[in-house]
Amino acid sequence: MLKLEILLKNSNLMLAVHRKSEVDANLLFEQILATIAGEKLQLLQLTCDRHPKTKIAVLNQHVAAVSLTDG
Repeated sequence: MLKLEILLKNSNLMLAVHRKSEVDANLLFEQILATIAGEKLQLLQLTCDRHPKTKIAVLNQHVAAVSLTDG
């Protein structure tokens, strides 16, 4: 299981979702990077493979960093 963590600007809050496959985790990581690099305001909506009922939504302009770890 791989963990994607998103750090929010002006906050110590880390949002996290898990992916079962490395391919899916890397794809999601690249999609998040592309979204936060864009100038257009977008809503990131994420779900978690470990806890399927977990849902996260955050505006791309509020994302400070994203990390992908084995977790």
